[in-house]
Amino acid sequence: MRLDEIHRKLTEREGYWLWAAWLLQPAAFVYSVAAGFHRFLYEKGLLPVRSFNTVVVSIGNIEVGGVGKTPVTIRIARSLSDMGIKTSVVCKNMSSGSVPPIAVRQGNASGGPFLSDEAVLLGKVLGSSCSVYTAGDKTAAVERAVREMKPEVVIVDDGFQHHKLKRDIDIVVLNADHPFGQGGVLPAGTLRESSRSLSKADYLWINGVTSETQLSLARRLVSGRNWKAPFIPSSVVPGKPLMYDGATDRIGKVVAFCGIGKPQGFKRTLEKTGFEVVKFHIYPDHRRYTETDKKHLMESLKKSSADYLITTEKDAARLGTTAVKSMELRVLPIRLSVLDKSAEEELLGSILELVGGNRD
Repeated sequence: MRLDEIHRKLTEREGYWLWAAWLLQPAAFVYSVAAGFHRFLYEKGLLPVRSFNTVVVSIGNIEVGGVGKTPVTIRIARSLSDMGIKTSVVCKNMSSGSVPPIAVRQGNASGGPFLSDEAVLLGKVLGSSCSVYTAGDKTAAVERAVREMKPEVVIVDDGFQHHKLKRDIDIVVLNADHPFGQGGVLPAGTLRESSRSLSKADYLWINGVTSETQLSLARRLVSGRNWKAPFIPSSVVPGKPLMYDGATDRIGKVVAFCGIGKPQGFKRTLEKTGFEVVKFHIYPDHRRYTETDKKHLMESLKKSSADYLITTEKDAARLGTTAVKSMELRVLPIRLSVLDKSAEEELLGSILELVGGNRD
């Protein structure tokens, strides 16, 4: 059994894993205290914090994987770019280690090592309107972005726990089904730090809303941690399946696969959209697909009655254009529908106000 599957059973308290989760509570307490102390050291100025002469907006979360930070990042970056604001986007390169920051050009690096899925996807989607930089150290990526592009705004994907970087606005993305994660703090649950840290957020983006009742419950839960920050609710809107050349295809019977933080969420989205999922393959988050993996998926398709293979945009980014074409793979694009436009406009207005202050 893979580690990610073990952790899922722990967090969901499945069967006898309930007892294992209870045994991990002391470790979760230690992890929570350590995370809180780490944040405290930076907030009190006991550890150095880097600041830059530009507006820095962080889009982060308190839960590991699968809350929709990247779609939020894309939406805000596009909105700012459309308003004529020079914007750079920075993300962590999960594959780079200590390698220097890389400028991503339409999904390709300007020289450098293998790029992780977020970097490739952001470069592909935003590369024509925003500069995208990635590094093992996000602060180093911000430094290169500011030096080379002189952006008015830098958006940092997954920056809420990146304490050594001064942020002007902290946006925290939460899952509408479980805004406080599942099972508590790591390793017994899915939280990176205590939910009390939400008091530090400037905006709370509630993603995956499916009903007013669900949103109302999420609001009540989160307001106990932060009643001042505006809420920006959004729902997930899947598009039509895309072929390698960008053409759309019909919804049909599929063999689906993914390597993301919340794989079952992708399956549910497919089923709600009208796909018949004949077979569903789950890989570890940020899976770097091998030739054996590709062969296995193609064989699974041949043995099934499905029309084609389908996956997420992030998984397609990891596979690369050549593999997507050779496998005749379909990709399900996901976009966000904001349910409270006034809250989003307030956020954008706050960013514009900071930009205006810097210009003066």
